[in-house]
Amino acid sequence: MNPVLYLDFDGILHPADVRVTPEEPLQPRVYVRGKPTDEPLFRHVSLLELLLYPYPDLRIVLATSWVRAFGYENALKRLSPPLQERVIGAATFPAPTRFGTISFDAEERGGTNWLSLDDDHVGWPEERLHQLVAPTNPYLALVEPGVAAKLAIMLEALCAGVPLDAVTNVARSTSTVDRLFALPNVTRAEVLRALEEDARVEEILRQARARRDNAI
Repeated sequence: MNPVLYLDFDGILHPADVRVTPEEPLQPRVYVRGKPTDEPLFRHVSLLELLLYPYPDLRIVLATSWVRAFGYENALKRLSPPLQERVIGAATFPAPTRFGTISFDAEERGGTNWLSLDDDHVGWPEERLHQLVAPTNPYLALVEPGVAAKLAIMLEALCAGVPLDAVTNVARSTSTVDRLFALPNVTRAEVLRALEEDARVEEILRQARARRDNAI
């Protein structure tokens, strides 16, 4: 089985607090401090695309409430075409925890070589945390300092067939721009500028861009 990334949307590709209202049941919005905003959804899709680019055999299984709320096809279309091409299905088993849903789906697919990118770590067994990359800042999601770097390290191991529980020294970023990321109303421009200043993430992006450009 190809290596698989179980992908959540909320808290990963955009802030975690996304809601719909009875007046707009098909118009999800990002909420900040309990109030609706016009912030863009799926703002970090391009970053995920770059991080996955070096691994053409990696496949994606959707593990997100968007499938239940809006349907599989609708959820799939929210991703960019390069990410859509990787998607092989969705994890929908009604387990009480996201780990239960994912582990059941992985067993059904007959695979053990998988990693989850998800901010929901409730009920995740400690002995299986090596299979989870989980941002802890609900607003910053994938651009939380250290998360993209950790994901890149774990993806490299996953796609090389290295046991994920053998991966060590995945340190969180101690970037001097952490204070900027902690701001509740940080803008996309500020996030991208801060990412460029974070040496570890910038090196990951540089290598991904080089691989992409060489393939064109």
